[in-house]
Amino acid sequence: MGLILRNWHLKLSALLLATVLYTGLVYTGSFTDSSVQVRVEQVEVSPDVFVLSAEPGVVEVQYRVSNEQAGGVTPEDFVVTVDIGAYDLERAPEPQELRLEVRALKDGLEDLSIVPETVRVAVDQVEARSVAVEVDRGTIPEGLEIDEPVLSAETVEVRGPASVVSQVDRAVAFVDIPASGINVNEPVPLTLVDIGGQPVGAGQLEVDPEVVSVQIEVRAVETETTVAVRPNIEAGTPAPGFALEAVRVEPAYVTIVGLPEVLEAITSVTTEPISIEGLSADETREVELQLPDDIALADGEPSTVTVTTSIGPSVSSRTFVVGVLCTGSGDNACLPRLDEVAITLSGAGEALSALTAASLTPTVDASGLDPGSYELTPVVTGLPEGVELVGISPGAIPVTIEAPEPPPTPSPTPP
Repeated sequence: MGLILRNWHLKLSALLLATVLYTGLVYTGSFTDSSVQVRVEQVEVSPDVFVLSAEPGVVEVQYRVSNEQAGGVTPEDFVVTVDIGAYDLERAPEPQELRLEVRALKDGLEDLSIVPETVRVAVDQVEARSVAVEVDRGTIPEGLEIDEPVLSAETVEVRGPASVVSQVDRAVAFVDIPASGINVNEPVPLTLVDIGGQPVGAGQLEVDPEVVSVQIEVRAVETETTVAVRPNIEAGTPAPGFALEAVRVEPAYVTIVGLPEVLEAITSVTTEPISIEGLSADETREVELQLPDDIALADGEPSTVTVTTSIGPSVSSRTFVVGVLCTGSGDNACLPRLDEVAITLSGAGEALSALTAASLTPTVDASGLDPGSYELTPVVTGLPEGVELVGISPGAIPVTIEAPEPPPTPSPTPP
């Protein structure tokens, strides 16, 4: 004690002198007051807690420095901290006000203060638990079916703030099934969702593992389609004078089964070949269906169909070139001025083939006509049954009717 009090009056005088000199420097403008924006650092953060929020992230530090140092002050010359360990975990996770502390890292910085002096911090205890992994396969393309997914992990561990972990219902692996039908075998990142399927905990939760391997067997499914039955009438000719008039098939449609890409190109199926060679009457027969490769009939569909071929007389036309006969002229001479006309007939081929030009003589009727020139319409009669006149060309025949020459005057008999 005696050492401290020795020359006390000299020490007191020195202290008073320093105070006076410092005050003088301040009031003579030797110091500058300023401020700088500094980011807040969190300290005393336990691995068992998770900081949910800590705002603001930047505060204003006010300081005083000598004029000589004023130009060299930067935000890096200060450390502003918030002590997370001061948070009362009994009240987690509600926000609490924690004081900020500032420390200068450079000599000569005086009268430090912070705006604001506190920060609202929300902290929660860290919790970990297991949740199930679920595969979301989306919409499966038409024509495909899949097996149950095989996962590299059925459950994963979720770690993070207890209030957020409690919202997690499951981890979902979202997978797209390709329309090509290729099997799925790929790593898929997991998405944590709540009970309503909404993503939860982004940036706040850790998942172990974050990615699972998903294997799904994909295969094409056979589908059905209804197509027409097409009778396969092979090359053949009915009996002479007959022709194929119609073909009827029963049933006219069948349902087939196959892969979608195969069915897409098929519009009909055919029967086994059917011959009509030499037929002169209708014929009904049972014939087998011929199906393309990789195609089958649906359950309940018949493998045979009934095909009826309708045969009738062939109808054709034939043209004859013949002369014209004039009738009804009496004693007058009837002279057609055309040597030949064309007669076109239609009917069954067999009947037409039996006709000859000699049996077809068109006539013009000159009955009651005086001598002179006329245009008369030719007619044809006596056609066989089933044969019809299509036309005569030309349709009018120029005819000249002449009176008979008078008999010669007899010569007088000599006396």
